[in-house]
Amino acid sequence: MRIINKSIIAVVGGLLFGLSSCQKFLDVKPKGLDIIQTTDQYNGLLNNGNLFSYLNVRNQPGGVTLLLGSAEMPVYMGDDVFSSAGFLNAVPTIAWQNGFKWMADPYQPTDESNEWGAFYNQLYGYNMIVEGVMTSEGGTDARKKEILAEARACRAFNHFLALNLFGQPYNAASASTDPGVPIVQKADVNARDFQRASVQQCYDFIITELKAAIPDLAAKPFSRVRMSRPAAEYMLGMVHFQMRNYPAALTELNNCRNGLTGGAIPISLYNYNTTMTAAAPTGWYTASQPWRGASGYPLMYNSTETIFLRQLSYNSTVNRNCLFVKPAILSLFTAADLRRRMFLDKNVANGTVTLPGAIRNSPTNVNLGPNLPNLLLMIAECKARGNDLAGAKTDLEELRKNRMPLANATVTAATQDAMIRFCLDERHREFASTGMRWFDMRRLWFDAAYNNVDKTKTMDNETFTLTAARLTLRIPPMILQYNPGMIDNP
Repeated sequence: MRIINKSIIAVVGGLLFGLSSCQKFLDVKPKGLDIIQTTDQYNGLLNNGNLFSYLNVRNQPGGVTLLLGSAEMPVYMGDDVFSSAGFLNAVPTIAWQNGFKWMADPYQPTDESNEWGAFYNQLYGYNMIVEGVMTSEGGTDARKKEILAEARACRAFNHFLALNLFGQPYNAASASTDPGVPIVQKADVNARDFQRASVQQCYDFIITELKAAIPDLAAKPFSRVRMSRPAAEYMLGMVHFQMRNYPAALTELNNCRNGLTGGAIPISLYNYNTTMTAAAPTGWYTASQPWRGASGYPLMYNSTETIFLRQLSYNSTVNRNCLFVKPAILSLFTAADLRRRMFLDKNVANGTVTLPGAIRNSPTNVNLGPNLPNLLLMIAECKARGNDLAGAKTDLEELRKNRMPLANATVTAATQDAMIRFCLDERHREFASTGMRWFDMRRLWFDAAYNNVDKTKTMDNETFTLTAARLTLRIPPMILQYNPGMIDNP
């Protein structure tokens, strides 16, 4: 039996968890306490709407959830954008302004780090499930194991995302000594003095958790906001991909792909040849209002491209017209590529202001979790790196024929080197100015042959230069205050 005192508002190294949306299935006994006893109640914790997006939230007395912000730092730190002071300085989060400039200390002493909180605040609930569901009442062993597996896979993925902000990039030669992030496996609001595990220890933990979870998960996707076996296989493949272990990544990504058919929900690509050439209700794009971009793009939890939703919103970035895609990135799009219609040098409100560059005006969020476009692109790159050029070509063209007319979708790369570079360019085209680029910057930094990181960006007449140290965020001062023994990054 687990008892939660809802009057406690604890700051435990940034580990915060909002439980307000779970009240409908929790018996309040006695007053002010939630007693979680049944398997259904543990399952209900996974339906908490706060888990679907990476938001920094805090639970307040009376069941009120305070939204502190979204984890948008990866969007600002990308090497695919530039800015102008008049627009960037209008962003109310100073840490994001600093992150854009690749400053050593983006967070101020009093900052509630959205990035730390968004990825760590969910762990209390996941850990509570891991600790208690197998002894809960009323469920079969198989059902309990499935809920346990979902919680383990979700907490593993949260550690993976936090690691790719606050831990050193994976480098096999130094991973055993490079500092990673704290591994948090206990639901203890009184815990203090968290220590950072090494990067290798973090990856070992993440891989072990995912491998343990996969056999007990639902074999087919049944909900876009609940974990399935293919979703966890995608996550495991993405972890290996980030470690540049492409053969291991390909195995898991293929397992994911093979499990996507025959489930309760359709998983398929949207064809931009239809959606981006017509206005609502049949399409998304209104030619007379190009500043709205793909205004009819479905919500992520309804998108057929979503395998499992873990959403990052960058709505504030788009609405403030503050990040512009670099001309070199825009030049990667051919005139026939319908993804280009999601970028325009006019303000998103009404198209009356000409901007210093083109912004990504739609959609205003990205799924950091398992999604079909990234699945195809990771598989294609893994195949290219394994010299399966025909396989890589097929997977790239499967995506591209849904993004542009068939006659323009053909991939003509004839060598392994050309195919790998085409894969990297296609990732730019699909994910420009969404924050996904941050993961590629870290992955490719130590890749001697394919490090395509642009180490400079501009804001008007200022130029900012990326160093290896700035591929890792320093630990927020507030977190260090609560954990005085935790070492910081350089």
